Amino acid sequence: MAVRFQSEYVDVGEAARLLNVTKRHVARLGDLGEIRYVGRGLVERDSVTEYLQERRFSPTRAWSEETAWGAVALLSGLRTDWLGQVQTSRLRSRLRRLADDENGSHEIVGRARNRAVVRTYESYGFLAPRMRKEIVAVSRRRLGLADARRDQVDGYIDAGVLADLEKRYGLRRSARGTMIIRVTKFDIRIVKRIVTRGNGALAAIDAAGSTDAREHGVGSRALTAYLEEFARGRTHD
Repeated sequence: MAVRFQSEYVDVGEAARLLNVTKRHVARLGDLGEIRYVGRGLVERDSVTEYLQERRFSPTRAWSEETAWGAVALLSGLRTDWLGQVQTSRLRSRLRRLADDENGSHEIVGRARNRAVVRTYESYGFLAPRMRKEIVAVSRRRLGLADARRDQVDGYIDAGVLADLEKRYGLRRSARGTMIIRVTKFDIRIVKRIVTRGNGALAAIDAAGSTDAREHGVGSRALTAYLEEFARGRTHD
């Protein structure tokens, strides 16, 4: 169940209480980009909600960035050239086991959370089209969900260029923003390959991790179907 807040921000002490960690750990989560600071001693409430939701899916340790993207690629029917043969074999076995688990889709969302750090920004009609050209946008049409409205943006970007884009476009962080930028240190060329050549599994994982009830439901059902398809051997290298 998602945590509800009375205001847009919470102080570090309250964030620590809600997350059941120390204040020092809250600071560490902020440094890692797992939750979002908006000023000295204040944390975005939505980032705490998102963090808790991810842990609800899978309280266990997340995969490394490379392994997370490996799982996405395998579910997308693509190769995992960056992983060794043994690691790929183990990951395949893990995904097949998750296909037999009624909570498998939730487990994938939690385990694969290290694929990117989610940043949310204010968006405007004139800005959204420009930003879509800068990111690897992920279409959700295969899921039966409409793609972004005029002022919405959702996609992946190389962590190395984010600071430049923030400065160039004057991007402003906002918990209520409609511009969702998923920042990754992984090879963005591979991310683009997964988006353009894959079967849509990445869109399902993104949607299943949403705090929006409808998107979450649609994404979870689609992700379950992708897991079952993988287990039946219909995806391939």
